[in-house]
Amino acid sequence: MFRHTFVFATAISCLVSAPALAAEPVDFTKQIQPILMEHCASCHGEKKGSGKLRLHTIKAIQEGLTVHEHLVVAGKPKESELYERLTLPADHKKRMPKKADPLPKEKLELIRLWIEQGALGVIVAKAKPAPPAPATPPPAESKEKTESKEKKVPAELPLPEVAAAPAEAIGKLTGAGAQVMPLFAESPLLQVSFALSNEPANDANVALLAATAAQVYSLNLAGSKATDEGLKTLSKLQNLSSLHLENSTVTDAGVAQLAKLSRLKYLNLYGTGITDAGLAHLEGLKHLRNLYLWKTKVSYDVAMALQEKIPGLQVNLGFDHPVVVRKRLTKDLERTKKQAAEAKASEEKLTKDLETARKQKEAVQKQLDAISKELADLDGDKKPAAEAKPAAEAKPAAKAKPAAKAKPAEKAKPAAKVKPAEGEKKADKVA
Repeated sequence: MFRHTFVFATAISCLVSAPALAAEPVDFTKQIQPILMEHCASCHGEKKGSGKLRLHTIKAIQEGLTVHEHLVVAGKPKESELYERLTLPADHKKRMPKKADPLPKEKLELIRLWIEQGALGVIVAKAKPAPPAPATPPPAESKEKTESKEKKVPAELPLPEVAAAPAEAIGKLTGAGAQVMPLFAESPLLQVSFALSNEPANDANVALLAATAAQVYSLNLAGSKATDEGLKTLSKLQNLSSLHLENSTVTDAGVAQLAKLSRLKYLNLYGTGITDAGLAHLEGLKHLRNLYLWKTKVSYDVAMALQEKIPGLQVNLGFDHPVVVRKRLTKDLERTKKQAAEAKASEEKLTKDLETARKQKEAVQKQLDAISKELADLDGDKKPAAEAKPAAEAKPAAKAKPAAKAKPAEKAKPAAKVKPAEGEKKADKVA
């Protein structure tokens, strides 16, 4: 009884100090949206949508997913660009938010848990369509091959049945800065995280896990400074299903300590120094489903070879891995070529349709002109000849103005009598 009481008391204290590890589903509206509004909305909000991305509402994020399909991948934080960009090193050119301090660990952990839970509120789970019934039953040999392929992926393991962990052991873990919570209500299985500790976990911290080896189901040692020797304790955690070692000091030798963890399903080695040699130690983990190798020295071919060897395994090398980028661009190139061909075909069809329409227009115009002419001719036959307009009556000649009366000639003055010459006068007198 005391042990269960201590576990739940510890759980309650962790719930208050670390909401990211809460057993209840993370609420997008109450817990995630305020973070996005505070740290992201200035560049990806209602007024500004850098990179064609807005994060201020559920609808905006859902629209963003149509352009950025890996923005949020339900259940896979490390495949989600939103989380990846937020957790990049402070000096990385792609880290978000730009020109601002990195988000606090508590907020990053909350976003990680929200995505891990399925990005509730944003991602709507789609029911898988039922496979179409075959027209004819497959041959017996084909059916056997199909069943054989399906059997290659091991069935899900049931949860292990264990006793409750010693209260003293849990107390030492919490005293060292770990958050300890039951996997679910009244479960003796534990989730242990040093991710929010003030100091990175070291060998001494990892050694404390030995006392709860049977109960630890999920362990977060992200950013830990434990040595490969110190990580030997991990080999004792036989029921461990999920292990976070991202950005830790683990090397190939440390990964070798994981070879006996037969129940391990999730392993995150992002940002570590492991190489192709380290991956060889994981080949026997038949239940491993998710392996994150972004920002490691593992080659693409070796990573894909491991994925082939373990049925059901998904290896993630990160969206910016050169080979991944090349494959994505090649796929995009093929899609774009197809779109270009379709656009060209559409253009040619439209050009042909336009030429056909032009010819039809010309033909119709000719027909219209011919009909108009015929109508004009008909109209000309029906109308009587236009009567000649009567000649304009001659205007009466303007009456000539009466000639101005001639002024009466001035009476001729009587000719002046010629005075007789002086000699004549004298002659007359003599006569």
